[in-house]
Amino acid sequence: IHKRLPETHLVMHGSSSVPQHLQDLINAHGGEMPQTWGVPVEEIERGIRHGVRKVNIDTDCRMAMSGAMRRFAEENPTAFDPRAFILAAMDELEVLVRDRFERFGTAGQAHKIKPISLADMAARYAARALEPSVAAA
Repeated sequence: IHKRLPETHLVMHGSSSVPQHLQDLINAHGGEMPQTWGVPVEEIERGIRHGVRKVNIDTDCRMAMSGAMRRFAEENPTAFDPRAFILAAMDELEVLVRDRFERFGTAGQAHKIKPISLADMAARYAARALEPSVAAA
């Protein structure tokens, strides 16, 4: 697909890896998450090499945060300030996201993103400037 439509950016929906260590973290601290599997990170990396440009990892992010909150609650039974729970969750989330950014080749690339106004995007669509171009087979 990427060879024929090089300007078309593919999306991997439902591509969270559902890491075993995060399932274990959740279940070790009172969760009852049934055994489940996601897309191995190696397969996501392979998809990126073949043109995938958007990878949805929300499930992994939610698992990291909820596992960290559960662990924090268990280790700090007198805690009641939600900010402390959120800080613990953000620390775990940072570990996960940093790993994914590095493995997916996006670390250090934010400066390349240039904001485009809604009016400019509408003009591009109206002028058909965003139509996919199909490369010869």
